[in-house]
Formats: sequence, structure tokens, C-alpha cells
Amino acid sequence: MTSKAPRYDIPNAAPEPLRLVQRFVNTVNCESGNDWLESWLEEQGVTGAPAELDRARAVREAIRELLYENNRQRGTGDPQAVLAAAADTAALSIDFSGPELVARAPGVDGAVGRVLATSFLAMLDGSWPRLKCCRNHHCRWSFYDYSKNRSATWCSMQLCGNRTKTRAYRARQAAG
Repeated sequence: MTSKAPRYDIPNAAPEPLRLVQRFVNTVNCESGNDWLESWLEEQGVTGAPAELDRARAVREAIRELLYENNRQRGTGDPQAVLAAAADTAALSIDFSGPELVARAPGVDGAVGRVLATSFLAMLDGSWPRLKCCRNHHCRWSFYDYSKNRSATWCSMQLCGNRTKTRAYRARQAAG
């Protein structure tokens, strides 16, 4: 475990309860490899064995693939299979007294199940497409698109947007 997760997602923080999904996905810095999953789980009141952490990381990356697709980018692999297996492990079920979708599994699987339940309900209520991953493939930080036309593409225009545009400009200058 390394330093605390950065907070540069605050301007693009998703509204609750979708913020839970965003914070889960952003438990790794894809550029540096820093991983804060264990810290996030501690915030959820659970700790996990290595196999549980591996399953949680697989779910995190499967959700990231869906969020990358929300940004009109082609994903890789089959995130649906990973997510379906995780939903089974989380023992997701309907609580009709709520009504709500709940994870009945304890520990890490239950915490991941709450993320899955939140994701699924966001897909139903229409807020899901606004949660995206940055188009900068090296970054892939999750952000919430508050733009009116849902066209935001980078986690931060000052960081990834500027870097991407600068790279494209330099490539054009070198070619011409």
C-alpha cells in the first residue's frame, strides 16, 4: 500500500451514490501503479485476503472498461463475465422492504457487491453514461461528465486534455 489517493477528481466528482463507484475505480493510478484498494476497503469497514483483493481488482478493471466505453472508446476483454461472477459472489438480491438491490455477502465481496448494485441502479436511472474514464489510455481516471451535451473526454482538461493536444500538435509538426 502506498500514499493516499489523489483528490484531483473533486471538480468532476460523481453525485452520490455513484460516487462510490467512482472512488472504487479510482483506487489505482494507471500511470504510476499506485494502488489504494486496501485503503478504500478499510473505509468500507473491511479487510481482505490476497485472493479477495485480486477479485476486487478484477472487478475494478471490468468496471473501468465499461466506463471507458461510456467515453466512446473500445474496451478490451469481456467485463460482463467478470461482473456477473462478482455479482454471484456478492450474493446480490432484492430487498423488497427498501426496495433496493443489496449485497448479502460479508467482507470484501459485500463491499464490491455494493459497488455493483450502485452501478446497476445507475444504469437503470440513466446516470451511468455520465460516469466515464479518461480517454488518455495511460490515465483512465474515472470522472463524472457534467457537460450539458455529455461530451467531456478527459478527467481534466488541464492535465490529460492538454497533454493529448500537445502530443498531437508535436506529431503534426514533426510530420510536416
